[in-house]
Parts: sequence; C-alpha cells; structure tokens
Amino acid sequence: MAAEAKPEKTEAEKEAEELKNEKKAEEKKKKEEEKAKKKWFDDADEDFCGFMSLMIVDSDGYAKKTKGMDMKGPMYMVSDGAAADPVVLETEFAMNPLFYVQVPNEESLLLFGQWWIGEKPSTLTTIGSAIPKACQIAHRDMEKSSTAEFSMDVEMPLLKGAPSRLVKATISTKEQKFITKVVKVRLEVPRASWKEWKEHRYRFKTLGKNQGGGGGGGGGDDDEKKDEEKKE
Repeated sequence: MAAEAKPEKTEAEKEAEELKNEKKAEEKKKKEEEKAKKKWFDDADEDFCGFMSLMIVDSDGYAKKTKGMDMKGPMYMVSDGAAADPVVLETEFAMNPLFYVQVPNEESLLLFGQWWIGEKPSTLTTIGSAIPKACQIAHRDMEKSSTAEFSMDVEMPLLKGAPSRLVKATISTKEQKFITKVVKVRLEVPRASWKEWKEHRYRFKTLGKNQGGGGGGGGGDDDEKKDEEKKE
C-alpha cells in the first residue's frame, strides 16, 4: 500500500517554520558572539602579557639619547587576575652596567613611562602613560620618606574622566657607583578602572566590525594575521 503523501504546508505554517529557523540562527549567533567576547575579555587575565618603558626627557619633552636614559622590559601581572583589587603589574630590571635607566639628580630632566599590552604600543593597546616627573623632585621624595622608592601618577586615556582618575606607579631604585638606577616598577590599577579600560577597548573592536573593518583594538591581531598570510 503506497504511503500517503504529506499534506502541503499552508502559508501560515511555512511562515511559522521560517521564523522558528531564524530565531534558532539568531540564538546560535548570539551564543557564538558571547563566547568570542568572553574569550577576548579574558576575565581572569590568564593570557595577559605586555611591556613598559621608562625614559628620561628634557624640559621640552625630547628624549635623552645617552647611556642610562631609556629602558624597556616585559610586564607581569602579579596579582590574582580574577579577583584582586587593585590589579598589580610589575616590571623588574637587573643591575646592568650598560643597559639601564637612571634617575639623575639634575635640573630640567624628567622621568616618563608608558605601559601597554602585547608587543607593540598603540592608541588601543596603551594601558597608561605617566605624568612626567622631575627627577630632582623624585630624589626629594626619596629623601623625605627615607626609602629608595618614589611614586608617579599615571593616566589611563581610555577611562572616562581620565585626568581625575590617575593611578599610581611605584618606582624602586638602587644606587650603583653613585648612579641611581631603576630596578622595579609597580603599577596599581583599581579593578573597576581595569574593567572599564577593557570594555572601552572592546567598543572600538565592535565599532570596526560594524563598519566592516574587521574590528579594532585587538592588541596586535592584524599584525598576526598578516604574518600568517605571509607564511602561507
């Protein structure tokens, strides 16, 4: 006995099925986007890495090019990435006779610093930039506190109201042959500011995607893609 042919669906049933499939597709897309966003945010900062640099500049902002006037080093998160408040980032420098950054007790010289994620600094990978501090004031601060440390204010430009929400960097020094050398830099960022910084970077990524540019603020994603294409 031949199987009975299924009755053809009505227009209403076809429309309902189409809407159902569209809803499923939207839900799947939303889940994928949420998964990608969670991976990008890296809430526990398990993949965190970056660099920071220090340099001596003159009163006009020009970098000094002689020995002991600039240094760059890798930055590590030493606090609990998932819950610590503040978030603490540290960089250490060895007592090196050639490659170091000093804090000269000289007039018209200032210390400047930058912090960023990934390998290269850019507007969207920058965590913060120090407000340049006169080296003589740094020496006076160390004398007053009877320690080998002084602090600097750091501005995080991607925070709303950044000028009034400066964070603190502590610079530790050690004297070697009458030269005051930087041996450690500690940056402390309130967790609320750290979260807001990530969220604003993500807005740039979303904006780029919505405008068809593939996203911005990925911390070097574009360079990595270009390198992969060259290898192929």
